[in-house]
Amino acid sequence: MPHPAANAPRTIVPINSRLNQRLTAYMAAASAAGVGILALAPSAHAKVVYTPANTTINGTTTIDLNHDGIADFVIGFQELDKSIILFVGPQVTGNQMRIANGGAAAGFFGVPVGPGEKFAATNSYSWGLIMADAGSYSITWFNGPWANASNRYLGFKFLINGEVHYGWARLSVGNYLHAINQVILTGYAYETVPNTNIVEGHLSDGTADNLAPTDLLAPAPQPASLGMLARGADGLAIWRREDDAVVR
Repeated sequence: MPHPAANAPRTIVPINSRLNQRLTAYMAAASAAGVGILALAPSAHAKVVYTPANTTINGTTTIDLNHDGIADFVIGFQELDKSIILFVGPQVTGNQMRIANGGAAAGFFGVPVGPGEKFAATNSYSWGLIMADAGSYSITWFNGPWANASNRYLGFKFLINGEVHYGWARLSVGNYLHAINQVILTGYAYETVPNTNIVEGHLSDGTADNLAPTDLLAPAPQPASLGMLARGADGLAIWRREDDAVVR
């Protein structure tokens, strides 16, 4: 025989409004993170091939990302009027570099390179994209996205057997292009699966190349967002590094 209380109407206890807001925000963030992780999850066959380097660029240096004997990109110097320009250019038709503000973007550790990014083979010069520009004429100048850059990343889009792959190269640029031993290539990598993101500085097993903590800082702090949370552990790590930059 059922207990009399079993048929009694249940009392609905309202949730505290502040607790309700926190639960709603938590569920939204968790959902976004889950979707983001699934979307960014690499293929089971994805593999990053990384090549360490310690190459000083005084003239020009080519990069063969996938070691097939064909140079994919060239980095070097070009004299123009009263200035000298550090540039990067494609060596194969269809290859391109990630671009920002008309020049070669100087990426940071942890930034993905892949579909949806802006790439170009050249700007107003036939030989490629400008990385930095130095000169002296009444005044002395040294500017561009790669001026005084330490362990920054070039993003690459290139072809293997007609299919698009993505990669990166890490370089440091000293305090003036006219001085020797000021541009050093320290490593490069590419993703073996076509049309798949590669994360600057990350290797296949999720580890990173050996860099000093200060080289991992992103350029500008920003609050944690659902978009950042959607990147999972990598997003939180980048956000914490940005937070540390403000404290310092």
